[in-house]
Amino acid sequence: MMNTKEHGLRALEEQIRRELGYLNYPTDNWVKPLNDSVGREALDVAIIGGGMCGMAAAFGLTKEGIRNFRIFDAGDEGFEGPWATTARMRTLRSPKRLPGPHMGLPSLTFQSWYRTQVDDETWDELEHIPRETWMNYLRWYRQILEIPVENNNALKKIIPDGELLRLQFLGSDGDFEVLTRRLVMATGRSAFGGVRVPGIFKDIPKKFYAHTEEMIDFPALRGKDVLVIGGAASAVDNAAVALENGANKVSLLMRSESIPRLNKFKNIAYAGFLRGYYSLDDETRWRFLHHGQEARVAAPRRSMLRLKEYSNFHIHTDSGVKDVKFNDQKITIETDKEEFTGDFVILGTGYAIDIKRQAELADHAGKVLLWQDCYTPPADVANEELGRFPYLGPAFEFLEKENGIAPFLNRIHLFNAATTLSHAAVSSDIPGVNIGAERLVNALAVRFFNEGADQHLQDFYDYSDPELLGDEWREEV
Repeated sequence: MMNTKEHGLRALEEQIRRELGYLNYPTDNWVKPLNDSVGREALDVAIIGGGMCGMAAAFGLTKEGIRNFRIFDAGDEGFEGPWATTARMRTLRSPKRLPGPHMGLPSLTFQSWYRTQVDDETWDELEHIPRETWMNYLRWYRQILEIPVENNNALKKIIPDGELLRLQFLGSDGDFEVLTRRLVMATGRSAFGGVRVPGIFKDIPKKFYAHTEEMIDFPALRGKDVLVIGGAASAVDNAAVALENGANKVSLLMRSESIPRLNKFKNIAYAGFLRGYYSLDDETRWRFLHHGQEARVAAPRRSMLRLKEYSNFHIHTDSGVKDVKFNDQKITIETDKEEFTGDFVILGTGYAIDIKRQAELADHAGKVLLWQDCYTPPADVANEELGRFPYLGPAFEFLEKENGIAPFLNRIHLFNAATTLSHAAVSSDIPGVNIGAERLVNALAVRFFNEGADQHLQDFYDYSDPELLGDEWREEV
């Protein structure tokens, strides 16, 4: 016999299936197929990444009748994205009111799913979404929509092949290839150059340091002195996990002269900005992102409070790292103020923006248009890293650095955090995911229709299904 929670969830799922039926979901495929030169049929879309953004895109494509797609994810099933792997906050920054990747269906929102499992009082008391709860919601989202993510498949290479792209994968059963017309890269925060690791760590044995984006053996840090570099959310959350696992002492080294207190990006998480940002001129877009980054993003209040109870935790401001030394199984970090010695270092140093370091894109790096290739900012907002962001078209597509050198690039649609300078955070952060996925799906639908316009026109010419059969009236004698 089902308990109350199981009954509530079952009722919600039945409601969702009814609502999807009202939307004629899944909609019949209307896209004209395209084969290669030897007759092999290609996918219309290959989506890389089965996390929140990839699933939202898949749901949107299916709603619009673009059915010939596959989704590949390098991770294990149920562990797509960071939420159950490298994210270490207790709760999301996002307040509970944010609906999640519902794509216009209220019953698919986080609140709708969560309320089936708690009473009204529990919902009212909830302020922010627990990280593991959010991951469970995404797992349920995949299950109820029957999104066919193919796990443990990593994209290794993108090869242009006429009007198609040939994708080479490393899968759990070996290498394989897939042909596709368009590629959507819903690959998260570290997928346009990997993580940012200061060059001074190149001679430090890897077992003595890790980036926050990596899997870390926190129980092994019990009794150790840990140095954490960085002052934003990931650095603070990793410091907390080290303390919770019994680290002897944790020192947080941040280059800011004072602890950042403001998160400017919270001010621009509204529909007008997320929808309108792409239409702004280049200088205004640049100034928005430059200002947000220069203001230094504060760690979440809940994360800082998590650290406050530990007397063996210390924050050191104005402590930018200048040099690193390794001696006698210890790491010594020289900062602007003093030296710190520890047993292990955690790098909360963010993500690199460098297409040349992204393995599956590296072959084409010199042909992709970057912001530095087409825009020179005023001196007061000069920023070398911003210049390395890709300059994307309206469908999140790569553009050519020089006309005609790589026309296949407009078939690659970047749908990860590296789109932020061109499109705002509509393909990486929860508040913008629906807007981003709608924009992407709409653009793909337009392009597929235009590419098959002659065939669609011929279908229109050939249409001969009569509305009237001849028995609807009496012949006059």
